[in-house]
Amino acid sequence: MNILFAAGESSPFVKTGGLADVVWGLSKALVRKGHKVSVFLPFYRKGKEKVKDMYKWVDSFDVAQGWRMTHANIIYDQKEGVDFYFVECDQYFGRDGIYGYGDDAERFSFFQLTVAKAVIHMGMKVDIIHVHDWQAALIPLLCAHAGLKFRSLLTIHNPAFQGYLNPMSLGDLLNLPVVYYSDGLLKFNNMVSMLKGGIATCDAITTVSITHAHELLDNQTDFNGIGNVIRYRQSDMFGIVNGLDYDSFNPETDKELVQNYNVKTYKEGKKANKVALLKKMGFKNPEEDVPVFGLVSRLTSQKGIDRVLRIVPEIVKNKAKLIILGQGEYMIEEELKHLAKLYPENLKIYMGYSEGLANLIYGGSDFFLMPSKFEPCGLGQIIAMHYGTLPIVAKVGGLNDTVKSYYDSHEGATGFAFASWDENCFDYSIGYVCNMFYKNKLSTLIKNAMKEDFSWDKQVEEYIKLYKMLLSR
Repeated sequence: MNILFAAGESSPFVKTGGLADVVWGLSKALVRKGHKVSVFLPFYRKGKEKVKDMYKWVDSFDVAQGWRMTHANIIYDQKEGVDFYFVECDQYFGRDGIYGYGDDAERFSFFQLTVAKAVIHMGMKVDIIHVHDWQAALIPLLCAHAGLKFRSLLTIHNPAFQGYLNPMSLGDLLNLPVVYYSDGLLKFNNMVSMLKGGIATCDAITTVSITHAHELLDNQTDFNGIGNVIRYRQSDMFGIVNGLDYDSFNPETDKELVQNYNVKTYKEGKKANKVALLKKMGFKNPEEDVPVFGLVSRLTSQKGIDRVLRIVPEIVKNKAKLIILGQGEYMIEEELKHLAKLYPENLKIYMGYSEGLANLIYGGSDFFLMPSKFEPCGLGQIIAMHYGTLPIVAKVGGLNDTVKSYYDSHEGATGFAFASWDENCFDYSIGYVCNMFYKNKLSTLIKNAMKEDFSWDKQVEEYIKLYKMLLSR
């Protein structure tokens, strides 16, 4: 099959979250299965720095947006058999950041129009268009509006971001008739929503876990009520758990670890990395045998960081240590800084992101915290298990699908999952797992976790099955 991906980001070029890992990991897995994959991305400044001089120009044309004409270059590069096509336009993408600008709706309208035109201009052979999140959700509709007919799939990675623009801008930014708004096709909460448009017009929709698919179908109030729209397409809605790119995340080969290890050598390997992690974060007595909790996340309420603030006294009580890597909401950051000053030998924080430190946290921690209030899939818990670090998670979305909770059954358990609605369960879990640590009762769980298979070579079969079903219609 000839599969075209379009997304706002993808490793190895630019990454702000799990979306980038999914696009890259799934693309490579499809190529390994013999399919041709072309990925369209905006050519951000950060992406240019990664590509350097290895890329080549393949096409150039003007793109109309209402009354304006904007020039676009299509730049090509190939990585591990995956064809990457970058939409170059410094006016929109030559900036320091990726998202979060006041004109994001205009920027990604341009991106989507350019991808649709490139397919025509370059004479690309396409069987399936697979678009990811609102930044690419309208490409199938734009292609259909231009007379092209492809089967299409939208994957919703985060339903909280819905790509709004003023209805008066529909023709100006997307060259689409206002009837697409007035007849309700793109209308959502009295605005144009690109995500809603993708849900309404793509042949099928997926989200990144089975539980989260049910959550979206059953919940009509969260995420601005997007579940009401999805319910109309429930026969075309599927949940497929994300895979993990074991080439990128492997404790046997990870260069960020001070000592590599596998399921047979994890005790020595994890101990060495634990000492290195505690030294790196500035703890006294890094050789001390105490429980270490790690957290790599955006520091937001959605990620349950307000819950983490509450369990710091429990960490202190159990003589444990907590290491946090991330950045996010100002008030949460300030409260964490305050707690780190109060408990310097129990809590250390790195505000920002460091891939090297993130991997060392996965390799050197005993437990990994993900108390999210909603989590479409999550990759942190999957990475942690592969590195032999036991996840402590809320029973939501993909966390529920991927972590086999010791609380439910000791048989085959790979971590600990608590009821998200019970605010006391997370606090209880900290003391419970610390007790298991001090009594040396974790080895079976660690081995179970490291043996779990979430490789893309396994998960990709679900997507191939879905693609074939769409082509058979």
